[in-house]
Parts: sequence; C-alpha cells; structure tokens
Amino acid sequence: MGFRRYALMAATLWLIAAAGCAADPEVTKREFVRTGDALVADSRPVEAIAAYRGAVRADSNFGEARVKLAETYLEIGDVASAIGEYIRAADLLPGDFDVQMKAAELLLLLRRFEEARARADAVLAKDPSFIDAQLLRANALAGLNMMSDAIVEVENAIRANPDRGESYAALAFLQVAGGNREEAEATFRRAIATSPSSVPARLALGQFLWVSRRLPEAEAVLREALKVGPRHAIANQAMAYLLLATRRPAEAEQFLRTMAEVTPDSSGKLVLADYYLGQQNAEKARVVLEEAAATPDGFAPAKLRLAAMGAVGGDRASARRLVDEVLAREATNEEALVAKAMLDAGDRNLDSALALARQAVAANPQSARALQAAGTIHVRRRESEDAIAAFTGALRLNPRIPAAELELAKLHMAAGRLAEAEQFARNAVRDVARYAEAHLVLAQVSLLQGRPGRAEPSLRELARAFPDSPDVQIEVGRLEMARGNTAAARAVFEHVLSANPDHVSALEHLMGLDVQADRGADARLRIQRALAAKPKDPRLLFLAGRLEASQRDLAAAERYLRAAIEADANNLEAYALLGNVFRVQDRLDDARVQLEELTKRQPRSVPIHTTLGIVAMMQGRSDEAREAFERALSIDPDAAVAANNLAWLYAESGTEIDRALQLAQSAKAQLPDQHEVNDTLGWIFVKKGLPTLAVPQLLEAIGQAPGIAAYHFHLGMAYVGADDPKKARASLEKALALDASFEGANEARDALARLKG
Repeated sequence: MGFRRYALMAATLWLIAAAGCAADPEVTKREFVRTGDALVADSRPVEAIAAYRGAVRADSNFGEARVKLAETYLEIGDVASAIGEYIRAADLLPGDFDVQMKAAELLLLLRRFEEARARADAVLAKDPSFIDAQLLRANALAGLNMMSDAIVEVENAIRANPDRGESYAALAFLQVAGGNREEAEATFRRAIATSPSSVPARLALGQFLWVSRRLPEAEAVLREALKVGPRHAIANQAMAYLLLATRRPAEAEQFLRTMAEVTPDSSGKLVLADYYLGQQNAEKARVVLEEAAATPDGFAPAKLRLAAMGAVGGDRASARRLVDEVLAREATNEEALVAKAMLDAGDRNLDSALALARQAVAANPQSARALQAAGTIHVRRRESEDAIAAFTGALRLNPRIPAAELELAKLHMAAGRLAEAEQFARNAVRDVARYAEAHLVLAQVSLLQGRPGRAEPSLRELARAFPDSPDVQIEVGRLEMARGNTAAARAVFEHVLSANPDHVSALEHLMGLDVQADRGADARLRIQRALAAKPKDPRLLFLAGRLEASQRDLAAAERYLRAAIEADANNLEAYALLGNVFRVQDRLDDARVQLEELTKRQPRSVPIHTTLGIVAMMQGRSDEAREAFERALSIDPDAAVAANNLAWLYAESGTEIDRALQLAQSAKAQLPDQHEVNDTLGWIFVKKGLPTLAVPQLLEAIGQAPGIAAYHFHLGMAYVGADDPKKARASLEKALALDASFEGANEARDALARLKG
C-alpha cells in the first residue's frame, strides 16, 4: 500500500470523526465529497459510495452528492440504486438539464413512461429547442402507445435541426414500430446521408437490415460503420455477433478483442471471455477473466465465471473458494448465492443448498434465476409441489425459460396431470425447437395419454439423432409395445441392455414381456447378471422380488424383498409386496414370530420394526402395529414408512389426530411422490375438517394411482366437506365403479344417498 492510500485512509477516519462533532454541516458534506472524488480516482468505488452517502446524510438536499452517488452506483453495476439517486438529484437540481435527461432516460428503462415524459416536458418548457429532450419525449410517447404523437414530435425535431442524423434514426425506429418498413428504411438511409460520419446511424440501418433477415446487406453496412469508427465499441460488438450468427466464429474474435479494449468498464472483457468459453478455449478465457476480476465492476462477475469453469472442470474446491471471495465482499450477491447453492446441491448438502437459494430469492425477489435454482433443489429433495411453485414463479418473471418449463412438464407428468405436462413440454419445444429432452417428455406424455401415433414422429427422429441414448430407446420400446409390436419392443430393450446391463427400466420392461411369454427363466437370468454387478442396488433387488413373486417362488421373493428394504428403508412398494407375500402364504403369524426374533438380534433395525408393524396391521393387531411403528420412529424420526402407517392408524382410530398430521407431514417431506403418503395426508385433512387442504393431496394420489377406489372415496368425502356436491358425487361414484366392495364402500353409498336426497 503506497503513501496515497494511507493518506486517504487517514482522511476517511478524520471525516468519520468530524461527522460526529463538526459544527458546520456545509464543511462536513464538502469534505465527504472531496474524499469520495479521491476514492473514485483511486478506483475504489465501494468506499467512494460510503463517502458520498456521508455527504447526503449531512445534507439530504445536496444534489451534487446525489449525482456523484448515482454515477458511482452505475460504475459498480447497481442500477436500481443509481436510478433512485438520479431521480432525487433531478428533483433537487431542476435547472441541470443533463441530470434531468439522465433521470428521464432511466425512467424509460423502467417503463415509467409518464414520468419520463414529464421530465422531458419540464426541460422543454425552459428550452423548447432542446432536441435531445424532444427525442426523449417521443420515446416516452411511443411507450404510452401514442405513436402518432411520437412521430410528430420527432418530425418537429427534424424541422428544427434537419442536419442531425440521430433524429432521422429515431423517426425510422418509430416507423418500424408502426409497420411502415419501406418508409423506415428510407429514413434510416437519410440519417446516414445527413450525418455521413455517424457510426450510430449506420448501426441503426444495420440492425434494421439484420432483423429483416437481409444479412449480407447488414454486414456491408456494419463494415462501413467500422471504416468510419474502427474502434467504436458497439460497432465491433455488432459485427462480431453477426459473424457468430452466420457461423464464422474465428472471424469474430478480432472485433470482440477490440470491443474489450475500448470499453471503459469490464463488460467488454466479460463478453470476450464468454466468447472464448463458447469456443472451448478455457486458457484464453481465464486470462481475460483474471484481468476483469482485477477491476471493481468486474470482480464479482469474473470470479463467478472462473468458479463455474472450476466446477465444470472438477475443481470444486477452487470453485467454492472463488464464490466465497465474492460473498465475503458482497454478502447478498444473488448470483454468488445461487452458485454456492448449486455447489452444495452437487455435493448432496441439500439443506444448505435450499437455504442459500432462499437467501438469493430474498436478496432479489425478481430473480428468475434464483427461483429456478430453488426449484432444482426442491426436485432433488423430492419436494414436488414446492418445486412447481418455484419454477412457476421463475416463469412468471421470465415467461421463456425452457429448462424450467421442462421441469414443470416432468413434475406434472409424475403427478398424473398429463394436460399440464403436455402444455409445458410444448412450451419448451416452442422456445428451443431442437430441445431433445423436451421432445422426449412430450412423447412420454403422449404414450401415457394412449396416443402412440402422436408420439411416434418425435421418437423416430430422436432415435436417429441419439441412437445410443437409453432414455430415448426405452421410449421407442414403449411405443412398439403400445402398437402391439412386442418383438420389436423386445429388440429395443435388449439393445439398451447390451450396452447397459443393469439398466432397471430395460430390465423391468423385458421382465414384463418374458412373464407374458412364460419365459421367467430368461428374466431371472438377466436380473441375476445385473445383481452380480450391483448386489446391493435396491431397485434391482425389488425387481428380483417382483419377478419371484410372479413366478410363485415366494421364499426367493421374500429374500429379495427383505434385501431391498435393508438397502432402502423407505421403499414402500417393497414393504407392500412383502406383506402380500406373507398374506398369500397365510404366514402372517410365522412372519411375526420371525420378525420378533430378528428384533432381538437387530434391535435398532428400522426396516424390521416397520415390517413387523405392517404384518400386525394386516392381522388387525392395531395396538401392536402402533408399538412397532413407534419403535421404528424412536430409532429414526425420519422413518417415512413407519410415520405414514402410524399416521394412518391414528387417523382411522380417530385418536391423536394432531399427532397423525405431524407424522403424515413428516412422511410427505421424505416421500413426496408416493401415492400412499399423499392419500394418508389428504385423509387426515378430511378428518380434521380441512377439506380445501385435503383436495390437492388426494388429487395428487389419484394422479399417481388412478385405479385405487379408496382414494376416490377419500376425495369424494373431501368434496362433501368443501360443499361441492357435484364433484363429491362424481368421486364417490367412481370409487364404487372401481370396486363395489372396497373398505369404506358402505360409507360411500351412505354419502351418495345423502347427496341425492
């Protein structure tokens, strides 16, 4: 640190002391401004802001300090704060046209057109010949959809000064907005003729030709602009972007380098670095980013890009260090909070990740990116409804985020809401026409809707484009099954399995085909091979248990299902199937004895206590079941299956309904996509007299398992409580149509009789 820095620190300390004891506020505020100016000159804008704010505290009506504060906020990229200070400064300095115009320009950016027009009117009242104010007023009028008045305003400016090319360009843009493209082009060219040395006039014409898809002409005009101003930042950037758009990336580099050299802030360097990253040139990108990181305004964005490079390259420690450097300086930097959240999510620290994402949303509630990150983390936490809310919020702020649209399509598809899933998938395809995963999800939805003809064109094209993608091939196999082409489907699944021997979906589909064809031995051999490679995979173990149960080898089914539960204590399907294995053998007493013996050897085994509770439920021993589930929860309070089943028992008995609700909510947090859990929670809400809370849970359960009569019965009773007789009747009748003798059928008939009476 040199002498000058020490001197500035001393001056700052003196001012802090002076602020508390100086008798003359005029002296204090001037000293703060002088210190701020020196800090700006020393490239220390954050400290300069503190000094200028000291001046404003000393005199809240000090317009000069507010202007400097606004300019410095802009330097560090804090546009929101800059706008507020410019507007306050303009109110305090009505005679300063530059400040009035700056405030009006920023109001236009905020789409506060009426206020911008009022500022322009105030300037024109004092100087009717101020051309810039006329043009700004015209822009405000255009924003208010007063196009005719806006055009008249610009034409008046042209009559007042016919030698100013910018006025013609402004008129041309208004003519484009009004649909008069031929007139607009003539006006753009007149702007160039009026100001032949004007780079902006040529840029305006080039932009017009570009959006008109006349790319060769646009390129010619941009090259003319570069002859006039070879180091004009925007002209170089426009030329580079046109070259990139026409697939000539190598030619674009020189123009981006020039733009980076002449741009006074770090934005040019950041654009150049993004170009290098897009060209897979990490080394050049790193050099440019390190230069940008050394500047005040480039520090955070450059560090975060370097962190992203580290994460992609596998150096997560370096990525974390860089993100933490940004947060140490800017604790509420939304992008840094999102970056750290996603790093934590990648390391499976999902609680921390969600907390950081929420901080990012709090720091900037208008950030679609922060909400999208929160949605992604909720998906990983299996919190479907929270994920839907977050992604929906992101799309409300930015209606076209294909990744968010695709996630919503998947979430709605998983919940059985196929119409919503289809719409979101179509939106994603609309926004990115060649979005392969969106086309795949759209095809999956069509298959689930029973419309294979609609799915086929997309799937055939995807199969050609991605012949080695197992996800695509699985859907092609499902398409063949839907069309009744079992031989073709088998060939597809076997192809997937040849490259991915433990692919669970391919194994499952082949197993179904084998069982139908009485080829259980073939299915068993395939699953055994997969288990040899992954002997503790709970999905493979459950699949093996299903196969053995279908083949009536109940001892083998029991063995595999026990192993599946040991590997994944929250596998509801495995528990349910194991219970059925015991029930089919009429071995519930034997099973209970065996399980009780096992609890002596493994007293802290959650799966054993949970299975013991399920067996007791099947035998109607509710008290014993409750004890077993309570023991499981005393060992692991997050044991979701035990929590769900205990909640159900409490709800059915009508006792401890509040405890039942707590347990059901705990199960929902662990297993948000299990229909059994959603039904339990919904039914408890019905029992508590909260039908409006029950309906969404029960609809989700039915979406996941539409063929279970009890779920429709529970939904019908929720509609009864919500005083919606039409929907109640429909749900109750559906329940009885599915199963006229399900447990609760008599209650359903009684409810229907009351509704009809």
